[in-house]
Amino acid sequence: MTSTERTVTDRSPSFVDGLRHRLHDAAPAGRRFLDRPYASVQLLLLAASGLLGFGVLMAVSTTIAAAHDNGGTGSIWGQGIKEAEFIALGLVIFWIALRMSPRAFRMLAYPMLGLAVIALVAVLIPGIGVGVYGARRWIDIGPMQLQPSELAKVAMLLWGADLLARKQQLGTLKRARHLFIPLLPGFAIISLFVMAEPDLGTTCCFMLILLGLLWMIGMPLRYFTVVLMVIAAAITALAVAAPYRLARLTNFTDPFKDAKGAGYHTVEGLYALASGGLFGVGLGQGTSKYGWVPNANSDYVFAIIGEELGLIGCLAVLALFGLFAYTGMRIVRRNADPFVRLAAGGATIWLCGQAVINIGYVSGLLPVTGIPLPMISAGGTSLLVTFFVLGMLTSFARHEAAAVSAARKSERRDRRTRLERWCRIPVPRAYVAPKRRGAGRAARPTSRSGSNGDRRRDEGSREEPRRRASAASLRATPQASQRAAGSARAKRVAETATRARRIS
Repeated sequence: MTSTERTVTDRSPSFVDGLRHRLHDAAPAGRRFLDRPYASVQLLLLAASGLLGFGVLMAVSTTIAAAHDNGGTGSIWGQGIKEAEFIALGLVIFWIALRMSPRAFRMLAYPMLGLAVIALVAVLIPGIGVGVYGARRWIDIGPMQLQPSELAKVAMLLWGADLLARKQQLGTLKRARHLFIPLLPGFAIISLFVMAEPDLGTTCCFMLILLGLLWMIGMPLRYFTVVLMVIAAAITALAVAAPYRLARLTNFTDPFKDAKGAGYHTVEGLYALASGGLFGVGLGQGTSKYGWVPNANSDYVFAIIGEELGLIGCLAVLALFGLFAYTGMRIVRRNADPFVRLAAGGATIWLCGQAVINIGYVSGLLPVTGIPLPMISAGGTSLLVTFFVLGMLTSFARHEAAAVSAARKSERRDRRTRLERWCRIPVPRAYVAPKRRGAGRAARPTSRSGSNGDRRRDEGSREEPRRRASAASLRATPQASQRAAGSARAKRVAETATRARRIS
């Protein structure tokens, strides 16, 4: 063995030990960070900022291709400018949602549901709804197009969470009838409106919200399995009903069999992902977005990320969505309000499930459904709704018990941050569980039992002199007891003598 080999051999144990010590020291630091009162807020903002950053990069990268797809009309930077405008408007919506309390979200559920139903009906009326690619899904509102189904997602999330939270408070969820009605019929009606557009991908998102709510409420596994099977059968039936959906369903296992027809989207997406390699060809240097990959700025934006940023970029997107999912479930676990737990869990499952479906069909693992990638795909209404959900989750994170205590303490000491004062963010209030209905009825027998006790105490007070007299008699002297006993014996002897004289 040479001296160099001996040196490396001697140093390797110390290197391994040092690495082990560093990892051991890093674990407590991570736990200390997670124990901070605002850790959930910071993790949520980190994940959302990273995903929105990818969205801005892809909007800038595909803006020229988007202008080319529109026939070359307008500025080549039109999509980038439009994305910036929607982000600016989304930040205002995020600020409004951040300032709202959980009670305000519950009060917003029914008005938003009514507005969503009206919009879903209006979009089906010719002259109001705008048809694109044979589907009528948008309503023109001045400079932008509103997609009512996106508004209906948030409305159904808030309505379902409020409904289940009320029934849980009343204690009626032990019966399957109260668990399913009117939750399932409500989702079924809204899904029928969406399928009339038609839009199977958005219908799948409604099913994700429904499954998320039922899972978070703690539905028994046997019921959950039945609901899951019914939803899968319904989606399969809707997919088979349309010829183009049936072609996508049958060709996704082997898209190269019809690479120029039903498998075109999947094949081009796979080519774009494969051409990126490990590090990608460079931001803005991809060529698949120029007429090859369809909807490169929206549905297939993940394929462009794989081409231009490579496997590293794709893994970064997956890691950010994983962080978002962990933070959402952390908010659920650290809140005591049933509505907050249901709404936060349903929103997390909805957005992360939508990301799984999008990445799944881009990579050829699922049939093509046309669902956008949250916070990254270009889209006006979808992005604004996502900002509202992010503001709602951030508000819920601020209403954790530790965060409320820290905020109250900072307010008492007048140490609130400048950002909180400038943005006029209110101090959160601790959750107080409402009294269950029937607590007043339970108090009435208690009052009656108290009056009975009073009567017993009165009777006991009247019996007190008698008890005292008997106690005094027990405390009599032994001589008095002997005299009383002797007089009794003498009386009995006299009575016996009188009876004997009468007989004689």
